[in-house]
Amino acid sequence: MDFATRDEGTTRGGPARRAVLARGLGATAAALAGAALAAGAAASPAGAAVRANQTDWRFCTKCYGMFFRGYPTDGACPAGGGHDSAGYNFNLPHSIPETPTAQHNWRFCTKCYGMFFWGYPDNGRCPAGNAHAAAGYDFVLPHDIPQTAGTQRNWRFCPKCYGLYYYGYPTNGRCPAGNAHSMAGYDFVLPYI
Repeated sequence: MDFATRDEGTTRGGPARRAVLARGLGATAAALAGAALAAGAAASPAGAAVRANQTDWRFCTKCYGMFFRGYPTDGACPAGGGHDSAGYNFNLPHSIPETPTAQHNWRFCTKCYGMFFWGYPDNGRCPAGNAHAAAGYDFVLPHDIPQTAGTQRNWRFCPKCYGLYYYGYPTNGRCPAGNAHSMAGYDFVLPYI
C-alpha cells in the first residue's frame, strides 16, 4: 500500500488516521461499485450491454402497419394520406446484438415513416413510391416469445412490401404492393409503454 508522506498527513513515522480512512473508504466504494455493476450485468438479459429503445412507434388504423409518430407529419400511408395512429406507444429496442429470439435489420423508412425489413438486396415497396429508404437505428425486434404485460404479439413481416404490420384482425390492412398484406416469418412480440 502506498502511504502518504509526512507532508500528506503522517504522524510519528506512520500514516495519519485520516489518510488510512480515506484510502479504505475509497477502496470500499470501488468494491461496492464493482459488485453493483456485476449484479446488474448478471440480472440483465443482455449481460453488461445497455438496452437502447425508441418510443413513438404506433399502429396505423388504415394500413395496420407500424410507423414512427415522432415528427410533425405522419408519413405516407398506403391507404392514402398520412398514417392514423391508435393503441399502444411501442418502445422498440435497437442497437443490441441479435439473438435466436430477436431479429435485427428492421429500419425506419424516411419516405413513409414505416418500419420495414432491411435484410434483402432490395428494400420492398414503399407507399411513397419505389423502395423504402432506410435511416436511423438498427432495430432488433423480439419474436416467438410469450406475450406478457407490456408486450403485444401478432406483429408480422409482409413479404410483398417488407413492412411490419399487425396480424390480429380478420383482415390484413392495406399493402403498398397491392391489396392486403401477406403474412410470413416470425410472430413479433413488441414492448410498449
